[in-house]
Amino acid sequence: MSKVKFITTQFLKENTTIQDNVDDDFLVPFIYKSQDTHLQQVLGTSFYDRLKEGVINDDLDTDETALINDYIQNMVAEWTLYEVLPHINYKLTNKAISKESSEWSVNSELNELKFLMDRVRDMAEFYTKRLQVYLCDYSTLFPKYNNPDDNENLKRSNAAYFNGVYIPNRVPKDKYHKR
Repeated sequence: MSKVKFITTQFLKENTTIQDNVDDDFLVPFIYKSQDTHLQQVLGTSFYDRLKEGVINDDLDTDETALINDYIQNMVAEWTLYEVLPHINYKLTNKAISKESSEWSVNSELNELKFLMDRVRDMAEFYTKRLQVYLCDYSTLFPKYNNPDDNENLKRSNAAYFNGVYIPNRVPKDKYHKR
């Protein structure tokens, strides 16, 4: 399937703290990454692919258009900012990975970057939860969300927040259960 961006770099710059002087070509791969990893996880592959096809074929219905404009675009913008933050200060070339600097600026410290990323992730998680609640409340408007294909590549997830601790589901180990 062709690549589709649900946001433009102009939308990204207007709705986040990314400055206009950041090269659009630098930002585009992070838009795709955010959509593939964060958005697809919320929508599930079937509905995600349906929306991409709808953009390509220009056959989105009004509910799908509203979903993209009112919910998806803000979420993708915040996750793109989150994904781009660690990389925006570095330049990868065939000779080295170099740290960009300016005559009138000071590079951020790692703890400052972590703080900023945490704040951006909080906002991205808010928009993710907002999208999930909307989809649950109005799921009947979106048949591919309610009835994904049998060969769903990535099933949708209802987890919007990550607190840094992962506790796997475990079967109790006792005399009746073997692992």
